[in-house]
Amino acid sequence: MPRTYNGGIASYAIWLPEFAQFIELYQSGKSIDEIKHLSDKENIFKMSSKSRARRCSRNLSVRINALPKTIIDIFPSLNPTNQKIVSLISMMLTSKILNEFVYDVYRPKVIMRENTLQDYEIESFLNQKRIESPEVAKWSLNTFKRLKGALKTFLRDGGLLENVKSNEDKLLFPLIDSQLIIIMKEEKLDYELAALGEV
Repeated sequence: MPRTYNGGIASYAIWLPEFAQFIELYQSGKSIDEIKHLSDKENIFKMSSKSRARRCSRNLSVRINALPKTIIDIFPSLNPTNQKIVSLISMMLTSKILNEFVYDVYRPKVIMRENTLQDYEIESFLNQKRIESPEVAKWSLNTFKRLKGALKTFLRDGGLLENVKSNEDKLLFPLIDSQLIIIMKEEKLDYELAALGEV
């Protein structure tokens, strides 16, 4: 997990189809630099602008680098639910604020089987981080506003959340593939595994 907080995560997305495509190209023998070049020159991820294509490919490359090779290797064999989870894990491994959000907010809900997430709970988490971290305290109100929405979107796109009302979301507790659990334990991803509700 990164040692510092970065509010810039609000500029990114899970990008699951692009994430899967990146892994497919990577496993076919393309290097990460070659895939970034293809994105820049040929817009292989079909982004709406060159700047967005660059932002997407750079974020995906960092996330692929953060994932253990063993997880990348099993990705194609996982069902869609677990592919979403792996994509979320890759975000967690590159974002301290997201990693701690899943651990501090989602994990207790799994343990207690509370299936709702309300806006004030996200605000409470961010306010606590602002108190704990001088780094986070420097962020603008706009960054906090964007981050609040981004954290919910990451959980939705990662398969952990679905929207039911304007200010309330229903939490989902997907079954994590046993092979993925074993690999995460072997790769010392115990914090991330616990964050997702697994022992």
